Amino acid sequence: MSVNSSIRFTPRLFLSLAAGLTSLAWAADGSLSGKVDATPAKYAAESFVYVKQVAGTFPKKTETMDQAGMKFSPHLLAVTQGDTVKFLNNDAVTHNVLSPDDGSYNLGTFNKGETRSHTFDKEGVYSQLCSIHPEMLAYIFVGQNPFHAAVDAKGHYKIGHLPPGTYQVEIWNSHLKAAAQPVTVTSGSAAEANFSLKR
Repeated sequence: MSVNSSIRFTPRLFLSLAAGLTSLAWAADGSLSGKVDATPAKYAAESFVYVKQVAGTFPKKTETMDQAGMKFSPHLLAVTQGDTVKFLNNDAVTHNVLSPDDGSYNLGTFNKGETRSHTFDKEGVYSQLCSIHPEMLAYIFVGQNPFHAAVDAKGHYKIGHLPPGTYQVEIWNSHLKAAAQPVTVTSGSAAEANFSLKR
């Protein structure tokens, strides 16, 4: 019996094979994690850790940033160049979204339940403001690749599914600085890079 007659490539079988190949590819990848300390300590969580340059093309995605409780949520959002961010308004008041940074934009005002979107074509960090409520502030990091992470409230971060290789790992902080680090990631391993932020 030939192979062609013994195996029927149904849509379900095709999806199962694709999922298996994806799992194998991810298993060959590594990860990067670490701890960020800061002086003053209160600024540690206002950081993004990112891999500076990774070869390849990356699928475009749409992420969401809400306005609720008179705050942007999340306060830090990391996306990849070419991604779109959909801004929601779940407050009972009118809000506005704008950024004065590179490629500045103003999405106008919108009421509860309405949305606005913006596609980020340039790398960088964009502060998010509301012209109606000046106390509102958030940051969107736009990386060349999807290997980036916002630092959590305890100063930790993790970047998963990073292909093996040697990379330059950098950190952005709203007020402080730290030097970049070279990091080598091997197949299936967990690399580590810690940062100490100072003025």
